[in-house]
This record gives sequence, C-alpha cells and structure tokens, in this order.
Amino acid sequence: MTLPTTWATYKLGELAEYVNGRAFKPEEWENAGIPIVRIQNLNDPTKPFNYFSGTYAEKHRIDSGDVLLSWSGTPGTSFGCFIWRRGEALVNQHIFKVKIKEDLVLREYFVYATNSRLEEMIDLAHGAAGLRHITKAKLEAIELPVPPLDEQRRIVDRIKECMERVDEIDGLRRETFQEAAAVLPSVLNEVFASQASIATLMTIGEIAIETRYGTSQKCHTEPMGMPILRIPNVARGAVNLDDLKYCNLSDADAERVRLSTGDLLFVRTNGSRDLVGRCAVFDGEDQEHSYGFASYLIRVRVDQTKVLPRYLAYFLNSTNGRSEIDSRRRTSAGQFNINSENLRSIPFPVPTIAEQERLLEQMEQREVQANQLVTELISARSESEGVREAILRKAFAGEL
Repeated sequence: MTLPTTWATYKLGELAEYVNGRAFKPEEWENAGIPIVRIQNLNDPTKPFNYFSGTYAEKHRIDSGDVLLSWSGTPGTSFGCFIWRRGEALVNQHIFKVKIKEDLVLREYFVYATNSRLEEMIDLAHGAAGLRHITKAKLEAIELPVPPLDEQRRIVDRIKECMERVDEIDGLRRETFQEAAAVLPSVLNEVFASQASIATLMTIGEIAIETRYGTSQKCHTEPMGMPILRIPNVARGAVNLDDLKYCNLSDADAERVRLSTGDLLFVRTNGSRDLVGRCAVFDGEDQEHSYGFASYLIRVRVDQTKVLPRYLAYFLNSTNGRSEIDSRRRTSAGQFNINSENLRSIPFPVPTIAEQERLLEQMEQREVQANQLVTELISARSESEGVREAILRKAFAGEL
C-alpha cells in the first residue's frame, strides 16, 4: 500500500504509553464506590459495573475522554480501542490505559486507526481458541499510517460522517427486522381468528393428558446418562439438540421425564420476559436415544385424537396465543414465571382433526415464507460490519 507523501508510519509503541489495569479480585468487588471497568463494560454499555472503595494507584484511574485498549478475550468481541465517556472509574486487568502523544496523533484518529488493525492484533495473539492475549511487545510493534494533524482531523470527520450513514441504515434494518419477526405471529393469528366463530373453544387442560415439570437434578457435560433438554433447546418454535447436558437418573425418574413425539415443551421461568411461555414440539421419531427435560420446562402431553400438537404450538406462537400467555405470566424476585395451572386455563379454537391438518399445511407454508424473510434481513444486517471495515481501510490508505 502506497501512502501519500505527507504521511508517516509509526509503531503503536511510538504513539502512546500503555498502562495495564489493576488485577481486581472477585472478593474486592463491592456494590458501591468507584466503578471497575471490565472488558464487558467496554463492549456493552448495558452491562452492570462492579465497584471498589479501597486504595488504588492513580495510574489505574480514568475519566471521560481517556483512551482504553482491550488486549485480551474472545476474537471478534473483546479486542478493541475505545474513548471512555462514562466518568471516573478504575481500569481492570487486560485493558490498557493509553496515554497518547497528542503532538503526533489525535485521540479519535488513534482509536479509529487502531481498530482498523484488530485482525492483525488477533492474529498476533496467543492462547486457546476461546481466549487469546496479545503481548505488550507485539502490540507496540503494530504500525499505523499517520498523516499531519490537520489531515487527521479531516479523516476523522469523514469517518464519522460515513459511520453515521451506516448507523442510519442499520436503524432502518432493525426496524424492518422487528416488523418481519412480527409477521408470522400476525399471519398465524388470521388463521385462528377464522376459526373463532365456527370451531369448538376448549382449554389446554381439556385436551391435555398430563402436564409435568422436568428434573431438577444436577446435569453435567459428559455424555453419560440421559440427555436433558433445557431452555436453549427450545427456540424459534422448534426443539434443537445443540449443547446438550446429561443426567444420571434412576429408572423411575428417567421414565417420568422421558419425552415422546408430540410432547410440547414450555419455558416456565426465566429472567427474560419474552422467553417465558415459549414453546416447541418434540419430535423423537428418528432419535437413537431417549431424551428428558429440565425443571425450567413444562411438558404438556395432549390427546392427539382431539388436537394435533403442531396446531396447538402454532396457536401459542400466534399474536393471540402470546397475549394469553402474557396475561398469565407472573414475576417474582426478578424472574418471570408461568405455571402448569396457568397454561391449562388457556382457551383456543379446536376444529376437527381433518380441519387442523388442512390449516397446518397453510401455516407451515407461511412459516417458511416468514423465516425466509427474516433470514434475508439477518444477512443484510451482517453486511454493515463489512461496510464499516471498508470505510476504515480506505481512510487509512489515504483514499477517504
């Protein structure tokens, strides 16, 4: 890459001094005092702080306007350079407090330029696949293109302008994604609304053979015993078998929580309001093993001569079905809950089995169309990161 003749190349070690944060121990964390800035607080402003009220070195104290650089963590989510904007705090280990030589480089230019080298930084890091670190010596050896200060100001302004436009596009995509995610519940609702005046209205309790909570015994990751489905295995209206845990159960306990094809699994308690009441149908036809389920789930086994499990699941994932769940959901100690008695009281239209089969064909087709739309929007949203990277590449090649 050929830089403009007025530009120079500096190593990161020539542009700033890097002071590592303090290694705070968990037993030093408090509920009041000065906030401790950990990597998660840099990457996600919603993450809560831990606090410290003891004696500290001035070199670990920061304030708004200071530059921080995280040099350890998971590639793609933890490495990065930031300007701190949230007041007085203390820096935790694995974060450098960066003292920039402002006669050579502007703070904002330094941050943008350093972030344009994140891939190089990650490549130079060492450690396990999940957690990597870059040494201070390797970090300081990374080179940045540095134009005169006036040109740095112009480049920073231009980057901000471009990034604002990308953010605007992202905002529109988020709105569109939310609208698309609401399409399926709304479309399903139309189907059930058409049945409201002609089909028999029944409650889940009237068509349920049983409702049961899962096992509360401790599970493990070693593949021994019965595989147990948990909250993450009930997602987007389907049961997945990812990241399974296992439990050594007695024959009686295993039989009590053993799942059969057509069983509905409900999330009964969670700190996230939207997760509670989420349901999916278990299909064990082609499975080599028997599966059980954990205590945060409720199993509803229905009389399939009265209702098809998929038909009921579609109702509960419709707009009206979610409203019925919402009206029965309770909260306690920061957790949202729904119990089996609440679930059994939910009413829904129950036409003949033949009519349910016909309606299922319609709803399955509409689900495919809605999921395709959401997938396309997710793909479009991921393009924004590529655009941001391209902006930085051009900026530090003298092309912006």
